Amino acid sequence: MNYYSYKDYMDKQKERIELFFNYNYNDINSLTFTETKKNPMGSLDFYGYFNSDKSNRFIGSVMPYDKEFERNNVMNGEFARANTKFENGKTYTVSEIEKIQRKERREKREESSDSWFSDSSKASGVDNYLTKF
Repeated sequence: MNYYSYKDYMDKQKERIELFFNYNYNDINSLTFTETKKNPMGSLDFYGYFNSDKSNRFIGSVMPYDKEFERNNVMNGEFARANTKFENGKTYTVSEIEKIQRKERREKREESSDSWFSDSSKASGVDNYLTKF
């Protein structure tokens, strides 16, 4: 792997880690990455902390059997319990989050296109114009 593809890969994993934490937890204003290293078991570990508070540490791991970061993490338990968004501490994988977001975008596009077609004749006065002729 050359430097640029390695850097692109690392940047993409950081984006996926940010997406995971921002989607699954409340009150995360920023993530700061401090270190990345491969551990003896073969996973690639991204170390950092939340909200400029070094006591809110996390580790996001890309496991050797995964191509990209999905959900494997370690974080400050107190922060996690206090800020979880979903019942029973459920978290969604990055793939699940991306699927949910695609569905939401598709539904939003459908809603906006439906309203554009249904309201277009009223907004432009086309009906009034056509009935005059």
